[in-house]
Amino acid sequence: MAREVFDLSFSNGFARTLHERALGDIEQDYPWQSLEPSRYPPLLLARARVGWTENAFNEFCTAAAMGQMLQALVQARAPLDLIGMASRFAIDEVLHIELCARMAMRLGGGAPIHYDPEDIVFALDPSLTPLERSNELVVRLCCVGEALSFPLLSGAMRSASHPLSRSILETIVRDEAHHGKFGFLYLDWIRAELRPAERDRLGKAARQTLDAYRSLWERGPSHVVAGVTSEGFLLEHVRELGWMEASAYAELARVTIEESVRAPLARAGIML
Repeated sequence: MAREVFDLSFSNGFARTLHERALGDIEQDYPWQSLEPSRYPPLLLARARVGWTENAFNEFCTAAAMGQMLQALVQARAPLDLIGMASRFAIDEVLHIELCARMAMRLGGGAPIHYDPEDIVFALDPSLTPLERSNELVVRLCCVGEALSFPLLSGAMRSASHPLSRSILETIVRDEAHHGKFGFLYLDWIRAELRPAERDRLGKAARQTLDAYRSLWERGPSHVVAGVTSEGFLLEHVRELGWMEASAYAELARVTIEESVRAPLARAGIML
């Protein structure tokens, strides 16, 4: 198994110029200097560095998966409007990678993450047809992953009390809204052609994907007393760094699973 260190770089050539034209002036558009790391205790700062680095890595993986999904959509001859919509998602993820990575750097530097490049895309059954691959990737990536992440990111955005963390989350939430919606637009197109066996297969794939997020709603109990969390951090600091209070986040995850994942899939005849 080849292990690599998660690291990001720019070419600093004309591609960098085009990149900045497409995504805007990230240096100027976000209030990076407004966040002062020395304001926070070392342990919380270290956790924030890990958290924002993990956010960048997750967006990195999602960018790869979005490319995989786009290839499947083209091979399955999905409607051109759906292909066009999906083709924009990878560039959204690239912006999110950069924003999260820059936040980690502002907090003192990215945390080390080691990964296998083969694991950052979905491993699919090679016997599947192009349409079946497309169905599975859309369900896993958009109907579960992105549909779940949008309300959670929205909750974090509403909680974020610092101009920098809030502006970053506002950008990500704006983009993620279309990613989750795409999955169910796709199911509207394909629903009449889904036979019972394929619906059952997709339900199992959705369940498997959802299980990977189980830690979000199985977090241990937490409490806040006089503005201090059970771990001894000021809730004010937690919110400034872009987090929700842990028990509120876990409850939002449980509600989101029912309302944004399970129920919409059931309406398409796909039962978890």
